[in-house]
Amino acid sequence: MFPETGSREHYKTVCLRELVEFFPCDETFRHSADKINRVLWRLEKADQVQARTMANLVEREGQLIQQQIKKKAEEILEHNDFTKEGKPKNSAQTFEAPATQAFLPHETVSQKLEELNREEKVTERHVELFELQDTFEDQNCIIANVSLDDVCCKKQKADGRKKGSPAKEKKEWTYNTVAHIQSSASDVYTLNTPNIAQMLVIVLAFLCYNGLMKQSGLLVFFTDGARNLRSAISDMFSFIPYKIILDWYHLEKKCQNLLSMAINGKQIKNKIMSELLAWLWLGKVDHAIALLRNLSEDVLKNKKEVDNLINYFDRNRSCIPCYALRKKLGLRVSSNRVEKANDIVVSHRQKHNGMSWSTDGSVSLATLTAVRCNSEHMNWLREHDIRFTFKALTRKSAA
Repeated sequence: MFPETGSREHYKTVCLRELVEFFPCDETFRHSADKINRVLWRLEKADQVQARTMANLVEREGQLIQQQIKKKAEEILEHNDFTKEGKPKNSAQTFEAPATQAFLPHETVSQKLEELNREEKVTERHVELFELQDTFEDQNCIIANVSLDDVCCKKQKADGRKKGSPAKEKKEWTYNTVAHIQSSASDVYTLNTPNIAQMLVIVLAFLCYNGLMKQSGLLVFFTDGARNLRSAISDMFSFIPYKIILDWYHLEKKCQNLLSMAINGKQIKNKIMSELLAWLWLGKVDHAIALLRNLSEDVLKNKKEVDNLINYFDRNRSCIPCYALRKKLGLRVSSNRVEKANDIVVSHRQKHNGMSWSTDGSVSLATLTAVRCNSEHMNWLREHDIRFTFKALTRKSAA
């Protein structure tokens, strides 16, 4: 069966474009070119598709998709009374605040807290109700869980290494911002953009287009604690109830990286790391900071990194909940979903030894991979459009 909108030749053209444009999502441009040449029976070297051609096609197509998404987002925001930058046109415009039932009842939280304390034999590690600085959302009243992260790849030099330049040069990086959006119904969608400012505009448009901004409740953001990310979220979504949670995976990774540079000896570092994470898992930031400040000089090899970690805790104090209690309540503690999205969209293909990327090339390849991940690729090839809906919603509408 062929598409209703086209003939057999049209169908063949779409299939060929799928091979040409989406092969590179999984394999190198050279291997992708080899496959295309075998499919097309191009045995003569003069007729063969070259790796550079594949790279150019990917970059062009990725840019076209990014332009289409940007255009679609602007139209959606205009329709919903926002500016192109995602600001409400009416300065007094607000969205319905979450009702008290959007949060778990006090009795439920207290019960789980008592269970948590019974399991902890060390009294000092018990968590008191008055210590809890955050509320605990009802999963059924979450507008969406939005996980955001930046992924870096080695940047390609604009020109080759100049003669006489040092063997080791400062590494430069190219970045993709990846977002994983999950609705309360567990529908998911993955997006990528070159930067966080552009991503938040696209996320807002996506939420509006899928009707999520009409729901009462709150948005929950999971981040890595980057200062610019937290301020960007606050600036963009100040008109709607939201909360930001420092993702446990990134918190643990940050502690590991900085302690490795700060502490002498693997065994001592591991012991300090275990105790530090135990306090943070309970949301006891003050205890974690006190532990670091009381480290003896003989175990330190770089005190500056200890100070950097303390400052990181202080900056993100309001975003560090009691992870242990959240887990007890069945709530998310990590943005591991966006880490998986990072791996699929960027790392799996772009982070290998010897690889380097231009900014446009990296973003374009990640864009094509994200489109395929969202099952949008065939619609793009046939209609040159992006549906911009959750996969589950797409399936329902097609049924």
